[in-house]
Amino acid sequence: MESTLNVQTKRAAAAAAPASTRRERYVDVFRGLLVAHMALDHASLMFNAGRGAEELAAAAPPAAGNLLQFLTRFTGVPVAPAFFFMAGFMVALTSAARGQRGVPDREVTRRLVVRGLVLIAVDALIMGLPRAAMGFFSFAVLSSIGAGLIVLALVRHVPSKVLLPAAVALLALHPLLDVSVWPLALRAILYEPVRTGTLRSLYPVVPWCAILVIGFVVGRDASVRRSPARFWAALAAACLLLFLAVRLPGGYGNAYPYTGVAHLDFWFFAKYPPDLPFLAWSFAATFAGLALVWRLTRTQTPAALRPFELFGRVPFFFYVVHFYVLGVAAALVRAKGGLAATYLVWLLLMAFMAWPCAWYWRKKRERPNVVTRYF
Repeated sequence: MESTLNVQTKRAAAAAAPASTRRERYVDVFRGLLVAHMALDHASLMFNAGRGAEELAAAAPPAAGNLLQFLTRFTGVPVAPAFFFMAGFMVALTSAARGQRGVPDREVTRRLVVRGLVLIAVDALIMGLPRAAMGFFSFAVLSSIGAGLIVLALVRHVPSKVLLPAAVALLALHPLLDVSVWPLALRAILYEPVRTGTLRSLYPVVPWCAILVIGFVVGRDASVRRSPARFWAALAAACLLLFLAVRLPGGYGNAYPYTGVAHLDFWFFAKYPPDLPFLAWSFAATFAGLALVWRLTRTQTPAALRPFELFGRVPFFFYVVHFYVLGVAAALVRAKGGLAATYLVWLLLMAFMAWPCAWYWRKKRERPNVVTRYF
């Protein structure tokens, strides 16, 4: 009897191993692709004289200088939502893995809370130094993800059938909230972007935390699916139909009007805070991207995608370092150019970041410690 159980256990482990390997591979590659486009947008922010303004829901839509300028910005629409989505997705995968290794539930919760606090601290103390020098503090993307991780640590045992409708309802209905009586600082952190004064924000917790929760629910589902790509492709199609259902009428949920389907302004969405076309299009692209990357990396990572796999292993490290590399370069050059110069800067940046990312990944594997655990 014992021998039979041992054989069954070994077979189960062997069957589970390929799925686990594929899961880690596609997650890293997908996050690496997000990192790469994020770096392009930040290079454009610092070196592209033709880059459009921020897509604020409370302001007029930014004008596109030309089609290439528009595409450079538009192709990055799903990046920020996908980062939040993948943060929740990874909580689901890592929490399940730690539970299988026998890590106590309380310890899993503690690590999530600590990681959230680390993100907030890094945003305030490391990323916030240049902002402080300019006279303001900004509640930016790392702070918002950190706050979302803390929330998720506390609600992660809530059933998906409760979490998912609550998160979707928050995304769909949050524009109806009246926050006019809230203090400005509270509005900036929780609900709406604030772009003036000493406390500013772009990623308030209320809408963006809901994206993180949806990622957690999808990650929880993915951890028990052996072949999730078909399901994700179906979700991508559903989100695309939802996008058309919301954008074509141009009513509730649309921050910007449009003149016609054949015009570029049909594809202008508000990001700060995210309007419904922005969200629906981003989810469609995220699910389609996940399905495609999962299929491409089922057996091994193609050579063309291996650099992205490296960047996706250390996205937090990449985020912090690349901002300072770009900032120093921009301070030295003190000039902006066109798209050709922007893309050249981006390619040089990606080539430069390969070495420190490879070095840090080795440190995480060979000398794990409290820093590499959370950074």
